[in-house]
Amino acid sequence: MGEEPELLGHLGPVELRLLGPLVRRLLRSGSPGLRRALEQTGPKATARMACVNATRLYALLLLVLGAAAQLAGALALSYALMGLAGAFMAWSLWCLYTVAAPEREFKRAKRS
Repeated sequence: MGEEPELLGHLGPVELRLLGPLVRRLLRSGSPGLRRALEQTGPKATARMACVNATRLYALLLLVLGAAAQLAGALALSYALMGLAGAFMAWSLWCLYTVAAPEREFKRAKRS
């Protein structure tokens, strides 16, 4: 997708390092929903939503691994994985919070 480098520029350095591969995969999908999001909300809000989706996927994976560790009897590992899952969900909420302003700005500029 031609817009991928432009979209990735809207993520912070930590987000690029930790979420970059998954965000790139989400952005490369070229799905109709992604194209519609780019047209309706702009590149920055779309990149931030890719961050939301990536952090939620990581949180879900960590939650499943934590549950498996608990079933296996490794409680310390389970608690650590579930704590990380909680941290990723908090990060996801932060990313979601940062979507609103760029989306409003894009829509305002588009109307003008």
